[in-house]
Amino acid sequence: MLKELMQRGLPAIVLFAFGTLLALYLVPVELEQMQWEVPGMPESYPIEQMCRPVFLALLCYLPFLGAVGYSFMGTMDRYMSRNFISYFLMCTGILLLIYILADFTDNMERFRSRFDDPVIQALRFYGSQLPMFLYQILPYTLMMGTMWCLSKLSGTCEITGMMQSGRSLLRLCMPVFFFSVIVAMIYGIFGFHWAPNGSLYRQIILKQQRTEDGSAPPIIYRSDTYNRIWRVGKPSTIANPGAPLRQLVIEQFDDDSRLSRQYTAEQAVWNKQESTWTLHNVYIRNIAKAYERPQDEQFEAELVCDFGEKPYQIISPGAGGRIDAMGTSMLYEYIKSGAGSREDRAKKRTEWHVRIARVFSCLVLVLLAIPSSVTFQRRGTMKGIGIAVVLAAFMLFLYRVFPALGEAGIIQAWISAWIPNVLYVFVSIYIFRKNLAHRSFKEWLQAKLKGES
Repeated sequence: MLKELMQRGLPAIVLFAFGTLLALYLVPVELEQMQWEVPGMPESYPIEQMCRPVFLALLCYLPFLGAVGYSFMGTMDRYMSRNFISYFLMCTGILLLIYILADFTDNMERFRSRFDDPVIQALRFYGSQLPMFLYQILPYTLMMGTMWCLSKLSGTCEITGMMQSGRSLLRLCMPVFFFSVIVAMIYGIFGFHWAPNGSLYRQIILKQQRTEDGSAPPIIYRSDTYNRIWRVGKPSTIANPGAPLRQLVIEQFDDDSRLSRQYTAEQAVWNKQESTWTLHNVYIRNIAKAYERPQDEQFEAELVCDFGEKPYQIISPGAGGRIDAMGTSMLYEYIKSGAGSREDRAKKRTEWHVRIARVFSCLVLVLLAIPSSVTFQRRGTMKGIGIAVVLAAFMLFLYRVFPALGEAGIIQAWISAWIPNVLYVFVSIYIFRKNLAHRSFKEWLQAKLKGES
């Protein structure tokens, strides 16, 4: 008995140790990264941003939670779990490999021409892209893995044999739902910050053009919060955001959007501990007084400024542009602040609801895959699988159409995000009744109208 318990609990113990080591490494790195990205001091960070290290630690322990659930399962549930996990991992690995190879083929010339060590840079780049790639494919590999697993068991009549023990199909598929919930949580965590961050990193790296001396191209960053524009001739790189910014001009505007002061500095160094900027060899021009005294300009060898911008914001101006490069926490802060135009707020509010709804779409697709891949008749399962694939593709279309209606203000944002899930729950119930009731849907409906079970 003790030996059996040890065998069952060994995977959970190993995964707990691995998750602990991974969390001890990743969480401090994430906290360090937040000091570059999030304005202000760590003690003043919004609760939405402080969720990042918490979710990252949870991500490290999710495999352990799955192993704990597996250790308490019975023999039949463990058999179903092993089949599902193996097929799901195969689908994910194959599709991810194809995705990476296709993307590398498209961008191979960029890596070769822009970097001195293209192989190392490509490995780092695709390491940062993994959360974004997985965020795009996980719902569909989850569906494919479910269909592959159940169609295989159905084709060998194992599903029929299992149901002879008195279990319903839904009870047999409980392990599939259990591990699908874990995958959905992984999907949601990726979408919270790391997938959008990968999209931002992709924009910066692939669109970056090297100057003649090999340095990063000049950038312009506008801070609407502080009414400032930064023009940096030689910025730091995304891999080393703490390096000094060189050859920069900082323009300060007043509340009426009129230029009031200008700083022209040789370099700017950010102090992470005090959250201040030190400008070196800086010329300060007071524009308001320049009309009275045109030569009103002073020189400082070193000037400490409490500018609220952080290096990462300045060197990655795309963070405030495309929505797919904004983390969920950043979207929520933007919505809560009431900044931007009405149309812009509507787009971000809709995207915020869509990201939450898409987490549950993982489970909806699994619910769709189960009746589509199981049959108790002599006919094959390919017809049901084909219909399920078409419906999954149509779901992608719905996630384009309804959010667009929400962004336009035609329907409310939360309704536009959840309509595809609600529709597909009813579609899944219909297919379940039609395919698994041992009779046609018409016969099932007639029996219900007659009051039969």
